[in-house]
Amino acid sequence: MISVEQTADILRPWLSRAFVAGHTDLMERITIRLNTFSPLRDDVPDTAQWVDNLLFMAVREYTRGKMVLVTDAGQPVRVRVEDFATMADDALYLLFASLPKDSRSLALIREYSVKHGSLSALKALYLDFNALETQEEWSTVRRVITSCHAVYRWRAWIDR
Repeated sequence: MISVEQTADILRPWLSRAFVAGHTDLMERITIRLNTFSPLRDDVPDTAQWVDNLLFMAVREYTRGKMVLVTDAGQPVRVRVEDFATMADDALYLLFASLPKDSRSLALIREYSVKHGSLSALKALYLDFNALETQEEWSTVRRVITSCHAVYRWRAWIDR
């Protein structure tokens, strides 16, 4: 079960401590959506788009369309449209990590990682589903992560 705190922790680096603290209802809505996801009923790309849209609209409303948030370090930063897709992808890791560790979930995550270039899907394969993969598959996932994604997105967890 994904907690609201986990969702807030994932999004805080993007949105700031102040924004996340002031938008607990937003964190709750995202958490509920991730917790109620069912692979037989729901679609991962639709879920990602829903999170993306929800975050975009919340930031747009909060900033009155200026799309500038103040970081925890006190620096103003413009949130770009593509940043919301990355935030949504980061949140999806919580969903992927919470899925049963079985071949059906493995197939779902692999398919999403290939079709959508999702780092969160690759992270789940690397950290959470590695027992279901061969050493060669696991090494390939690591190679894709380190060669196709920005270092700042994976350096904190790649070798833990």
